[in-house]
Amino acid sequence: MVAVTRFGREATGSQWVSLGDPVMGGRSTGRVTPVDDTISVFHGEVSLANGGGFASVKCDLPPLDLSGSEGLVLGACGDGKVYKFGIRVTWDRNAPVYQQAFATEAAVWQRINLPFHRFTPTFRGRVLADAAALDPAKVSSLSLFVADKQAGPFELMLRAIDTY
Repeated sequence: MVAVTRFGREATGSQWVSLGDPVMGGRSTGRVTPVDDTISVFHGEVSLANGGGFASVKCDLPPLDLSGSEGLVLGACGDGKVYKFGIRVTWDRNAPVYQQAFATEAAVWQRINLPFHRFTPTFRGRVLADAAALDPAKVSSLSLFVADKQAGPFELMLRAIDTY
């Protein structure tokens, strides 16, 4: 197991930046905020105003070779909503993002396995049928999304992202 990133006030080297639908005129909000020394929360509100409907955050990393692993495992406690986890193999925001959806149970800590072979290449929310499969030897950016017009407040508590 490789520790990819940690959360909370004591986390180092991972800065999560808010993205989301304001780039296209939407009004959704989302950010990652430390809760204590080891836990952070991805939280905000999804608004359907102005054609919006998603909130996201991203974290660029020094390129990681995770090819010796089957996937990522996310330590999380959700609110019952469905989220998406994204991986880019470059820091270029115009490159595909490989996404995988996962469901949460409200107020239950989970170990959510995200196998590399189940990530789907997308660009601006559209599936790319002709794109290459995710190459886990080139992981450069991670992202979290709440999408699919799940309007209202959201909260996803986070402990760690590791490999398995």
